[in-house]
Amino acid sequence: MIKHHQLNDIEITSYYTAKQGNWCSGDAFYVSSGDEYVICAVVDGLGSGEEAMEASSAVIKVIEAHKDESVEVLMDKSNKELWQKRGAVMTIMKIDQRTQEIIYSNVGNIGCIFYPPSGKLVRPIPSRGYLSGKRQKFKAQRISFEKGMTFILYSDGLTFDPVFHQFMAKTPSTKKAMEQVIGGMADTSDDTTILIGKVSLGV
Repeated sequence: MIKHHQLNDIEITSYYTAKQGNWCSGDAFYVSSGDEYVICAVVDGLGSGEEAMEASSAVIKVIEAHKDESVEVLMDKSNKELWQKRGAVMTIMKIDQRTQEIIYSNVGNIGCIFYPPSGKLVRPIPSRGYLSGKRQKFKAQRISFEKGMTFILYSDGLTFDPVFHQFMAKTPSTKKAMEQVIGGMADTSDDTTILIGKVSLGV
């Protein structure tokens, strides 16, 4: 399923599908906005099926209830929520429109790439492991952004054609970028969630 979201001055297109043969997906995502920020998250419950779906859905509910908190706090609350549940991996970020920076935090193999129009793509450093309820320390990275920057968050159901990176840096819209990604997908052996965003504000 493809859906378009317009949040303040940021457009995001989402794609969400279950593993072939499954009625539910172990992935979940969240996009929303608050006072001078936009928040995005992609969560992948470990494995697949109902238990994975329950884990990822539980994390999304935590984020929705506490979205005004910092990304470090949201990571911590999400981790605690998964005590005695199936674990999950997650990437979450806030686009702060006041300070014009992106605050990013991650645990596990949710991919994230930024494409500034004026330079080389930026891949934030992921953290190993997964959310399980065990005590962890979560850190945030801060990335400056500029007008026209695009980004992609994706679960491990997506594999990239290298040509796509060139397209993303120059894409006119998130819808067209998503069409390009989905058109190149051949493997449906895993749940897949993709968020593609474009920042329209900046200096």
